[in-house]
Amino acid sequence: MSFRRDLVIAVQTAAAALALRLGAQFAPGFADSYAGQMNAFWVGTLGRLFSIFPFSVCEFGLYVLVIVLAVSLVGFMVSREARKHFQEFIGACLVLASVLFLLYEANIDIYFSRTPFATAYGYGTGSYTTDELADTAEMLASEVNRWAPLVSRDKEGGMVCGENIDVRTAAAMEELGETYPMLSGWYPKAKPIRWSYLMSMTDLAGIYFAFTVEANYNRDMTEYNFPFTMSHELSHVKGVLRENEANFIAYLNCMNAKDADIRYSGALLGWIYCGNELYKRDTERWREIALTLCEEANYDLTENTAFWDRYRGKVADAAQNFNDSYLKAQGQADGKESYNRVVDLIVSYEKSK
Repeated sequence: MSFRRDLVIAVQTAAAALALRLGAQFAPGFADSYAGQMNAFWVGTLGRLFSIFPFSVCEFGLYVLVIVLAVSLVGFMVSREARKHFQEFIGACLVLASVLFLLYEANIDIYFSRTPFATAYGYGTGSYTTDELADTAEMLASEVNRWAPLVSRDKEGGMVCGENIDVRTAAAMEELGETYPMLSGWYPKAKPIRWSYLMSMTDLAGIYFAFTVEANYNRDMTEYNFPFTMSHELSHVKGVLRENEANFIAYLNCMNAKDADIRYSGALLGWIYCGNELYKRDTERWREIALTLCEEANYDLTENTAFWDRYRGKVADAAQNFNDSYLKAQGQADGKESYNRVVDLIVSYEKSK
């Protein structure tokens, strides 16, 4: 009887998740209406609930789930009463899977069908010249040099974020939401992944867990990445799922913040993205601008490259290929290159100013 009950619950929950997916794909305006009404609900309930914990609840939940599954399977193999409890175990797994499916649809999948952030606010709608790109890159290099001497540094010279960077970054996002209503409302703090080694191995700077509405970041990477990555993942909390747009919101948040460490993060990441594109178009112009970067910034860039180089290999390649396939399946035709498409939005934004 328990298995049948669990099966009914699982089917009903999965049906609700499927209804959300179909509504988003085939009902015009459904995703926008859902985002306007339900995002605040999920952030204000699950987001606030799990924000109480100082650690990533989803991360630890995954570890617990793996342990429970392993122990249960061993128990079924050695127990004489395994058959008696096996159906109950399968029923519980089906319910859990259906709930996760519903949360995925409610907090990730449906948002891919809403009006894009860039479209809503008119960024990236036109082409840009190499000269306009170079002007933007030059401005960003100047901003990097402006803020690099003002941030804290460790004894080796690497940038160190100030205290409460998670609180200050979330507060900056709330302030940005006053300009862009799609981003308005309360934000949870981004949380570090405790076992960030796995993120480094898979070439990940951050990750958003839809099941607990948690924004997470790799705590082992070079610290100038922290504010930008936090902002990127927090944009996912507000239902901005396209990676180029999440990067753009991270840029906007950092560049409009008041704190030196957040501004430096935005300027340096902005320079990296725009500089990489300029390098492809006009290597000499890129080199001229790159040579103007201050010693502190060059140290941070060198340290960042050295950090990620330690983890290059088949695992990172496999993870990136998986991410590429996932993004393409979600309608982001550029796949993992979507992150780099932020340059279109940055140049468009700077032109509009």
